[in-house]
Amino acid sequence: MRKELLGVFSGFPDHHFSEEITKRLQEELTVRKSIVFITACPDEYAQNDDDCDVMHEMFVEQGLPFEEHCVIDRRTDPLYAKKLVESADCIFLMGGGVCEEQLDLIKEKGCYEALLDCHAAIFGVSAGSMNMARNTVDFFESMEPFPGLGFTNITVSCHHDPQDAWRYEQTLKMSETRTVYAMEDMSAFFIKGGRIDVVGNIYRADHRELHPVTDDDISELEQDEFRRVFDTIPDQFDRFRPRYSEELFEFLNKNAGIGPGKRVLEIGPGTGQATEPVLRTGCEYHAIELGEHLCRKMNEKYGMLPNFNIVNDDFITHDFGDLKFDMIYSAATIQWIPEEIAFSKTFELLKPGGTLAMMLTKSEYRSDNESLYEKIQALYDKYYKPEIAYTHGKFTYTAAPGYGYSDVERYEFKGKRVFTADEYVEFSGTHCDHIVIPDPIRTEFFAKLKKAVIEAGDRIVFNDTYILYLTRK
Repeated sequence: MRKELLGVFSGFPDHHFSEEITKRLQEELTVRKSIVFITACPDEYAQNDDDCDVMHEMFVEQGLPFEEHCVIDRRTDPLYAKKLVESADCIFLMGGGVCEEQLDLIKEKGCYEALLDCHAAIFGVSAGSMNMARNTVDFFESMEPFPGLGFTNITVSCHHDPQDAWRYEQTLKMSETRTVYAMEDMSAFFIKGGRIDVVGNIYRADHRELHPVTDDDISELEQDEFRRVFDTIPDQFDRFRPRYSEELFEFLNKNAGIGPGKRVLEIGPGTGQATEPVLRTGCEYHAIELGEHLCRKMNEKYGMLPNFNIVNDDFITHDFGDLKFDMIYSAATIQWIPEEIAFSKTFELLKPGGTLAMMLTKSEYRSDNESLYEKIQALYDKYYKPEIAYTHGKFTYTAAPGYGYSDVERYEFKGKRVFTADEYVEFSGTHCDHIVIPDPIRTEFFAKLKKAVIEAGDRIVFNDTYILYLTRK
């Protein structure tokens, strides 16, 4: 999930934005120093220059001119291309070409990480919008899926036309193995801070069945975006998310027999809150992390170790090939995965007798300072208004036996954390449902939380209980 605006467009056959799309652009594009177009036809220089001017003119006619506009293609020096992306206010992935050629150009010019880190609005049209997805298919080239840029999990089929029988059938073929959103021209997905708005005619295709997008479909997509919320704060997440006790890991590693010669998978490691105690046993450690920035942080911290392996992908859809594991574990992550998928897929990936370990932290600060607790609760009653509800509390850790596992064992370990007011506010800002509280409410809420802790002596104590659930295949 990105904090900045993403725009996924199908096409503009008359080279004009619709009224609805224009309204959203006017709301968002308040700073317009530079717009950078990235071509899908890297070697078509004359066409790229012309398309760049024409597409910029679409903004101009709606009163949204940029001071500078340019296109990145094969001619562009890599260092200059990276600089253009880093300083842009808007980046537009163009269409009219081959998806994979655009992706190759982005990698060739060293712009991928710059795109991940930039603070620009990012738009895509046609091939460009297809490339914004984590996984995509360019059915003009092949039905084989390939990884895109990973800005969204929305796989799209552009230029949908119910009267175009061939294109309609290709979309249905795509939907046999994945959910596809078929977009008519002049339609759009707007994505920002986990919220998704739809403009124009878009259809959901799944298992060869197609229907207009519903509010329930959008809610499902928003919850999927919400799974990536932590990726917007990798450094803050790394500093303030709770670690788990050494006692817990000593018990877990001994119980599961983890050490050299054993293969382990961690689901959603974040930035390594529960990684090092397992990694240092000398096991063959694997991890799968959905967040691009979190994955990069993991590589920075552990990538030099020979027993460390990580993949940036979605556990729900990732193909692990022939890999089987002696232990699979998660620290406050598995509840983000639908229960049926979580248990059935981990069961399939474990070796016979293998261990599934699930851990989470429960904290309370009432017993240390009742008065501070009451003040903070009153602030939550007044200010706690996230725009996206957290709906992942329905996961039942003890349901594993229904999927073939042994009975679930539950263990508890104790810990304590002491925060200053500043540290407490930083920590609070790492909660998924706090990240999406809209401003200015969020800023005022956090300021009042800070004031309450300062008045309590600039100290708040969390008494932690680390809960470990263990079960076996």
